Amino acid sequence: MKKTFKYLMALVLCAAAFVGCKEQTPYVCEGAGGDIYVKFGGTGTTTTRLLVTTDGYIGETYAVSVTYDMYTNADEWQIVPDYSECYDPDHEWIESWPSEGNYDGRFTLNFLANSKQGDTRYAKVNIVSHGQIIETIEVEQDKAQNTQFYIQPFLQLQNFTASGVYEEGDNAGKTVVKTIPLDSNVAWSARVDDDANGDPVDWIKVSGVTKAKFDISVTPNTTGEARKGSITVYQNTNGNNNIVVTVQQAA
Repeated sequence: MKKTFKYLMALVLCAAAFVGCKEQTPYVCEGAGGDIYVKFGGTGTTTTRLLVTTDGYIGETYAVSVTYDMYTNADEWQIVPDYSECYDPDHEWIESWPSEGNYDGRFTLNFLANSKQGDTRYAKVNIVSHGQIIETIEVEQDKAQNTQFYIQPFLQLQNFTASGVYEEGDNAGKTVVKTIPLDSNVAWSARVDDDANGDPVDWIKVSGVTKAKFDISVTPNTTGEARKGSITVYQNTNGNNNIVVTVQQAA
């Protein structure tokens, strides 16, 4: 009888705690030892993948925001956007209101226009409870209308001495490193091209790559002849959008 009474009380407490979650199947009660669940329903959207236009409108509906009715047994939750896949992960472009809550709730997402990234940008809107992700909404937004990818012409030819090091002054003996800045709003890469025979060029070194610059250095030239090579800098999502930097080293 005591066991039956405890079982009935657990069911009553579970039902009382989660009024409004009647449509959850199966029923999960954290207080009874179950797992945390999240379900979208009601009058809100239920999709976990959003396509957003450059201007910040959602999908074919061309709505300026999207609302979720969330049913959950999480006693506390936060809306945490993850921009780690973006070219500029420090730029925040998703707004949520409210950004936190307890148990069942409703939240709305808004998306800023994409004027910064020349590639399609991706983000995740994570619903987090006690440090754990309990649901994720994936977001894909169209690229900015203008793609920036530019190296100033005078930087596209770089000359080095045979030694490849500073030969006088305070930096004498140190490797010469030349920094090439880029004006870019897209993800890009830089590769040292093979020579005319198709062999790898190992005397040109690319380092210090960030989203806005890269560095060039060379090893000492012991061949007795001047030599030339090239570095191709290209947009990751469009290899035809590229810039060639020529590197020359004296004999």
